Amino acid sequence: MNDSQLKSPIRTAAGVIDALGGTTAAARLGETTPQQMTNARTRNRLPYPTFLIFLDALAALEKSADPRLWGIKPLKRQR
Repeated sequence: MNDSQLKSPIRTAAGVIDALGGTTAAARLGETTPQQMTNARTRNRLPYPTFLIFLDALAALEKSADPRLWGIKPLKRQR
């Protein structure tokens, strides 16, 4: 995996769910229901209790995701 893939976070809930193996796999990982993952795809908003769980799983895959997908404001980088 190259650096450009690491620097560009996944920007959709569907992208996160797909990266984690699909609706059922993401639901199992996040200890939620497949219906909640389907709703997340539709609304483009992931359930906030899955934030740390999913970020950890994505990091193991050398991927990242925009925290706004969980309704979390990203840190502003100071220069």
